[in-house]
Amino acid sequence: MHYYTLDEIRRIPNLLSKLNELDFSFSKEKKYLFVGCGSSYNIGFIMKEILNKNGYKAKVLTGGHVMLFDDIPDSDVAILITRTGESTETVLAAKKLSQKGMKTIGITSSKNSSITQQCEENITLDFTAENSVVMTGSFVFILAMLLNGIEKNDYYNYSEKILEDSEKIIDQLALEKYEHFVFLGYDENYGISKEGALKLQEMALQYVEYHEPLEYRHGPISTLTKKTLVIINAKGMKEEKELINDIERLGGKVLMISADGDVKIPNMKGFEAPLRLIPIQYLGYKKAIKMGYNPDSPKNLSKSVKLGG
Repeated sequence: MHYYTLDEIRRIPNLLSKLNELDFSFSKEKKYLFVGCGSSYNIGFIMKEILNKNGYKAKVLTGGHVMLFDDIPDSDVAILITRTGESTETVLAAKKLSQKGMKTIGITSSKNSSITQQCEENITLDFTAENSVVMTGSFVFILAMLLNGIEKNDYYNYSEKILEDSEKIIDQLALEKYEHFVFLGYDENYGISKEGALKLQEMALQYVEYHEPLEYRHGPISTLTKKTLVIINAKGMKEEKELINDIERLGGKVLMISADGDVKIPNMKGFEAPLRLIPIQYLGYKKAIKMGYNPDSPKNLSKSVKLGG
């Protein structure tokens, strides 16, 4: 059976080849606030981590938080991300932030969507639009585009090999035996872990967790069984390898994503983040297929969450 989700993961290299057509940049003189819901929030979280690490000033909030509460960080520019441009919380957040005098920039895959009516400036990436309910290739592209606003990297040249390796390695896993998925990572990799957990939850309806690696021993490891697959987005620290040894000793299976991992990703001091999403997205797709689920249209989900009415 044909699934859009697989097409939209496999076209990631093609999307990344278009990065040079866009020019986006950040200023160290400005304070940024990222706003989004679900996967779009996770893009903002990853960006916040990498920007702050590189001498910029950034914070992140969910669209719902901005909509409901007034404890909004003092910021110069709000970047509101919504693939469909219709997520109610993010659209209302844009309106609220504009009224507070903040410059608003909308990032969306949908032309003439509600977010574009609310934001002062918009980056409309209609070529990243997706048929699947689940955000995959568009996530990778938006994240790569924003990271290129700090430092240019050639994501395209790495992406084809990483996609090929991801499929080969994940296809060899006996995914039918795993029913508990744990994602581990620090800093920007914590955001990637959060997104990875969301992909397995959305597409394959799995029981998922995400933690910082060394936090895993402080309670969560109690639920580790032989049916647990732990995905660690590692930074190459010996403490991570010691944790992997502990997990394997207790019967868990580990999939390591790193420069020397099962799926090899170059070490680019955090800027490799978009590439780390490729194996995670394919894992979500593959587990959904093994479960007999339709990854394009998961239970209880729609492309955009619209509140009221």
